[in-house]
Amino acid sequence: MLQDLKTQLGQSMKSVQRLLKSPVKLGQGGNLMLGVPKDLELTRAQEEARRHRRRMTRDLEVLLGQHPSSRQLVRHLAVVEHTLRTKGLKGFDALPARVIAKALADLDSLVRDWSPAGLAELRSRMAVIVKARPPGDEPVSTMMDLMSESAEIVEVNHADISEVDHAEFEEMERSWVGVMPDAVRKQQANA
Repeated sequence: MLQDLKTQLGQSMKSVQRLLKSPVKLGQGGNLMLGVPKDLELTRAQEEARRHRRRMTRDLEVLLGQHPSSRQLVRHLAVVEHTLRTKGLKGFDALPARVIAKALADLDSLVRDWSPAGLAELRSRMAVIVKARPPGDEPVSTMMDLMSESAEIVEVNHADISEVDHAEFEEMERSWVGVMPDAVRKQQANA
């Protein structure tokens, strides 16, 4: 019985401490209101969303800034970066699911180290959007509206294709893979 009394008294003291630590606001008609005001909660939530957007944008800019032509090669991801920077999270959420799905595939192929929190959060948000809205559910006009809004964003449906000779391709392949083809290795060994 004594233990129950101590427990109840301890809980009551904690409740009083919480009450004394909670903010007090003077409401309409001179009434005192306890708790965090709604406008303060909204402000905090907005600031938290801004902080998340800035972190995602910064980490994505660092990733795409590693190579000069990366924004031309992964255009869907460049659209996501531009949208986050200019329109924020609401604009990002409004992007068509097929653009986000292709950007997600690009992001997965580029990133090996998910330690930057912004990239991990961006990937998570993209995966949730793609799962909630399967690609192809939006009208084509949504994509065209998005593309017409900004002259910086190029059309994402067309890839740049150029032809190179076989020797140049093999040289590029060696730099990508880090492995020399057998024929080239034999030629260099004989030379």
